[in-house]
Amino acid sequence: ALFLLLTTEHPSIDVFVNNAGIQRTVDLKQGVTPDWDTISSEININYAGVVHTTLLWTPFFLKKPFAAFVNVTSGLSFAPLASVPVYSSTKAALHSFTWSLRYQLANTSIKVIEVIPPAVDTDLQAPGLHTFGVNVDEFADAVYARLEAGEVEIGFGMAEAARLAFRQSFGEGFAQLNAHFQT
Repeated sequence: ALFLLLTTEHPSIDVFVNNAGIQRTVDLKQGVTPDWDTISSEININYAGVVHTTLLWTPFFLKKPFAAFVNVTSGLSFAPLASVPVYSSTKAALHSFTWSLRYQLANTSIKVIEVIPPAVDTDLQAPGLHTFGVNVDEFADAVYARLEAGEVEIGFGMAEAARLAFRQSFGEGFAQLNAHFQT
């Protein structure tokens, strides 16, 4: 319903930023089964919702001369933080999905961009709980400059180091594997 409303009322939309993210601590050593509704909501918000949204918007965007998906993942896509295993794994899944999406849409009008933040001083878990990380304005300014430069993978700080190491280790393998399975 929302997709139809947006595409009808605002047919000029050509960029979709998938910036949803919640991060919950999961302490498995306590011997208590975490509430599945809480866990599944984190999976749905961080990953399944992005996939669903992308599947809805792709046919609409393919009709445009230019369009873009901007998926916000995390430096934890590459090196998970054990205390937030669901968040880390959903962002890793989104990183993988973004690479596949970029590969499939490479020769279309759709650009697929991944923004990979490190810890940023925001209210990610709850107000006042996440008071560390890089300054949000510094991070946003750096991302904007790299978007203007046309980059499609944008990390920052430790997340940039992880991105570069991953690309160096697995980028060629990804290209070789996918060359055999053209979509």
